[in-house]
Amino acid sequence: TAEKVREAVRAGLARRGVAADFSVVSNPEFLKEGAAVEDFMRPDRIIVGADDPRAVEIMRSIYAPVQRNHQRMIVMDVRSAELTKYAANAMLATRISFMNELANLAERLGADIEQVRIGIGSDARIGYHFLYAGCGY
Repeated sequence: TAEKVREAVRAGLARRGVAADFSVVSNPEFLKEGAAVEDFMRPDRIIVGADDPRAVEIMRSIYAPVQRNHQRMIVMDVRSAELTKYAANAMLATRISFMNELANLAERLGADIEQVRIGIGSDARIGYHFLYAGCGY
């Protein structure tokens, strides 16, 4: 967690006798396997968790080149940023697991999981992303 990182840095600086102002920022990545460079260059969102306004401005300047056309940065506190990453992974894993269970049920019932996928994916609240049984894509 950010608190542990902050304490480790503080302790390391103290051991060296260095007094320095620093901030800890949580900047979780949301890169898809096989598309990391594209996802970095055209992110759908950039999560920045920071408690220091100066650190937020530094992060804005770092990400400015990839945000020329759209503001994608969401700033929040550090713990919320960390939880956002875990929540996103859990949501995607849940969708994949759910589709795998539906595929098992469809097989037992003689239903076509592809037709079921199309049927539930057509609901705009659900969508088609991560509704493929077996592979997670």
